Amino acid sequence: MRDDGVMAGGATARRLGDPWRELSDAGRGYLSVYFSEPLARWPVREITRPADNKSDPNIETGTYGLFSTCEPSMRNRIVNDGAATVFFLTTRRKHQGRVVSGYYHVGWYTEGTQGAVNRDYALAAATMRFIEPILASDLPEPLATICSAQFRTMKPIDVATTSELRKLCDNRPDRTADYLSEVARVETFARARSGYAYPSWGREFGFTWDDAAGYYQTDAELSKVPNSSKNRKWRCRECGYVIKSGALLKRCPLCKQMATLAPAEEDA
Repeated sequence: MRDDGVMAGGATARRLGDPWRELSDAGRGYLSVYFSEPLARWPVREITRPADNKSDPNIETGTYGLFSTCEPSMRNRIVNDGAATVFFLTTRRKHQGRVVSGYYHVGWYTEGTQGAVNRDYALAAATMRFIEPILASDLPEPLATICSAQFRTMKPIDVATTSELRKLCDNRPDRTADYLSEVARVETFARARSGYAYPSWGREFGFTWDDAAGYYQTDAELSKVPNSSKNRKWRCRECGYVIKSGALLKRCPLCKQMATLAPAEEDA
């Protein structure tokens, strides 16, 4: 797979090779809420979230859903509807409310580890931009009302909203490099404490494009797998290992096999 071009600030749209396919852009988008890291100076994803280390938005590779199983329904709709721009929102204690932190303009997609049967599409940004967080309530109307309204994880937005929100972000200084530095800093901190950058994954280091090939769909006989477990326990069909995790992992932390976890029985 090739990774050509510079994404930070949207300077140059990159082009990706096989197995990535180009995504059509219908002009619409999504608001996507994520957990942010309380130890970070910039609102990166919550890397140290106990028993549920987060990998998205994975700005170091410009992907979403490649390494995680988060928001399969949103990813499925983006692929099928061409709602190509994803704006990221999170809650920061110092801002006392939800903030807008940046966006991806998705240009590419492929089937992830769990395959299309599980609506598992990996998305890759053609361009992305992360900014000094903007309090949603401080946005001009009607953006303030749209972004401040309560919704749990994601919300589709129309063409006009997508266009105006992207213009607003594009007019702010690009801070993507600061976000990337903060991801690396928090991963280093987590590794110093536990030996792993992502303890619940059994992962010592962060994510790069070198990791991507192992997360593409390869098993044509995949079956449907629930994306949540009532008891937060998952059993690996290959090694039998039972783990506790707040979300379905694509890779078993013990045997490192892909797409082998499924909800474990209550007494496991």
